[in-house]
Amino acid sequence: MLITGVTGFVGRELAGWFLDKGIPFRSASRHPEAARLLFDDPLIDCKQFDFENSQSYGQVFDGIKSLFLTRPTEIKHVEPIIETLYAAKEAGVQKIVFLSVLGAERMSFLPHRKIEKKIISLGFDYTFLRASSFMQDLLKSQLYDIRERHQLNIPAGSAEISFIDSRDVAEIAFLALMGKTPVNDAVKLTGKQALTCYQVADILSEEIGEEIKYVNPTKYQFLQDCYHRGYSSDFASQLANVYTSSKNGISRRISLEAEKILQREPRYMREFVRDYRNAFIKRNSDRA
Repeated sequence: MLITGVTGFVGRELAGWFLDKGIPFRSASRHPEAARLLFDDPLIDCKQFDFENSQSYGQVFDGIKSLFLTRPTEIKHVEPIIETLYAAKEAGVQKIVFLSVLGAERMSFLPHRKIEKKIISLGFDYTFLRASSFMQDLLKSQLYDIRERHQLNIPAGSAEISFIDSRDVAEIAFLALMGKTPVNDAVKLTGKQALTCYQVADILSEEIGEEIKYVNPTKYQFLQDCYHRGYSSDFASQLANVYTSSKNGISRRISLEAEKILQREPRYMREFVRDYRNAFIKRNSDRA
């Protein structure tokens, strides 16, 4: 079993499932020492790996039959991912669980869709996890605005988004890797609610105890703010495109597939905010 993106929100939770079950696995990371420090467990075999360095492929795929694949946000083009797929196939990998995006089947220009098509054409057994926007994104690109400015700064207008908790996606990925879900299938993973950013701001305000205002920026305003914070143009554009694409209505779709696989309701936004409440609150030491 091989996990890419092991230090990300989904990969980290997925690794936790394997460790909790006492199942050994291998992680592939550009910074394997960071993964070792994060988990500190002999069950995880941390290997150095870089999609853009084919010299790192050999030791990573040796003996691997199943792969959890994520696309790093910093990789703009799909060619390194495609090259990785060829190497995985040649090494004997049989099954891939790929973290894709909701609506990928409708958007052939997306790198995720191109990767899906290559996985199919190479003959892997596969499960595509077409996930809606992650609640945990609020802990990444939005955390500074929420803590420092008391603002939610997402260029999504009044669009409804069926946010899903990455912990639920990780559990589904684990079940897929363990053969508990149908093979050669694409599943739409969403939460049980489609919320506007105004509603998300209200939930944050109620649970944190401080007013959080949704400022509804334009795409241009959002990009300028990202540049001022030092985000790369590629990363900032990717963030903006994900948020603005929600206005086409794809992100408001609610699917019952996550609930069916989990055999329970996926987590709600309010539950997520409660679980991570301390992360959203500016500590006294930060105010000094």
